[in-house]
Amino acid sequence: MPLRQARAGGLAVTALGLGCMGMSEFYGPSTEAQAREVMEAALASGVRFLDTADVYGNGHNERLLGACLREHPRRSDLTVATKGGIVRDPQDASRRGVDNSPGYLKDAARRSRDRLGTPIDLYYLHRIADGGRRIEDSMRAMADLLADGVIGAVGLSEADVPTICRADVALRQLTGGRHGVAAVQNEFSLLTRTVETQGVLRACERLGILLVAYSPICRGLLADPGLDPEALAPDDFRRGLPRFQGDALQHNRRLASRLHELACQLQATPAQLALAWVLSRGPHVVPIVGMRQVRRVRENVAACALELPLRVLGELEDAFAPGTAAGGRYAASAMAVYGLSE
Repeated sequence: MPLRQARAGGLAVTALGLGCMGMSEFYGPSTEAQAREVMEAALASGVRFLDTADVYGNGHNERLLGACLREHPRRSDLTVATKGGIVRDPQDASRRGVDNSPGYLKDAARRSRDRLGTPIDLYYLHRIADGGRRIEDSMRAMADLLADGVIGAVGLSEADVPTICRADVALRQLTGGRHGVAAVQNEFSLLTRTVETQGVLRACERLGILLVAYSPICRGLLADPGLDPEALAPDDFRRGLPRFQGDALQHNRRLASRLHELACQLQATPAQLALAWVLSRGPHVVPIVGMRQVRRVRENVAACALELPLRVLGELEDAFAPGTAAGGRYAASAMAVYGLSE
C-alpha cells in the first residue's frame, strides 16, 4: 500500500488506516478472536496505520490492539496512534468531559503506553477543551512527552484552524523546531465536509500536517442505501445519532442510493467510492476505517487503487455538496460537551 506524507520529513503512514474503536464498543458485540482476525487481515493487506483511544472500551481497545501488535515482526513499520483528553464517568459511561490539562495528559499518555505495551507513535488530543484557549499549555505537556520518549508525534482531533495554527507554533517553539503538529483527525466524508468549508483541509496542506479522516463512510450510512437502524444491535450507538433517525434517515438514504448508482458504473462498491473520494481530496489526506469483518478489509483496501474519472467527481460534487446531509453527526448533548460545531 502506498504511503502518504504531508511534507518531506513528516510523518508517513499508509494511505488507509484501521480504526479499532468498534472492536470494543459502540457498534454492538464483538469478540477478541474476531478483532484479532480483522487486525491480522488488515496488516496482511498492507495497512500499517492503526488507530485507538483510551476511552474506547475504557482501555480495553488499547489492550486488545497491543496484544496483537507487541510481537508483530514488522512492528517498526507500523504507526500506532492513540488519544487522550476525553474523561468518562466510571459509574456512567454516557457522562463525559474533556480534560486537556498538562498533568492529566501526561498521566493519560503513560497509562495508554502501559496498556498498549508498545510505543505510541502518534498521540492526539482527543477533543479540544475550552475552545482551544489553553492549547499552549497542552502543547507543553506534549513537548515533555516527546522529550521523554513516551510518544513519537503529536496530533489534534476535531480542531479548528486557529487552534491548529497556535498548537503548531507552540510545539515548534517548545521543541526547537524538531516537532510540529503531525496530524489532525477530524470527521470527513461525502456527508461531512466541514473540514473543507471551515478551512481545515487547506490549512493542514499549507502547514504540512496529515489530515486523518475518521468516519469516511459516515458510520456505514454510505455503504448501504437500505441500512435499517432497527436491525442494529440494541447497544449500537448509531440508533441515537440524528442522521440515522426519521426524515433525516430517509433523506440520507436517497443520497446513499445515488452513491450506489455511481459506484455500479465503476464496478465498485459504495464504500469503495466513498473512500476513493476522500483519498482524492489531497495527497495529505488519509482515511481511517472501522472494520469488523475480514471481507470489509479486502473491500476497503481495494479502494486505494480506484481512480475516479472527472465526470464522476463532478457528479459526486453535485450530489453531495456541503450541507447536503440531513441531521447532526452527533446528538446535540455530545456536540455541546465536545465543543463541536456542525
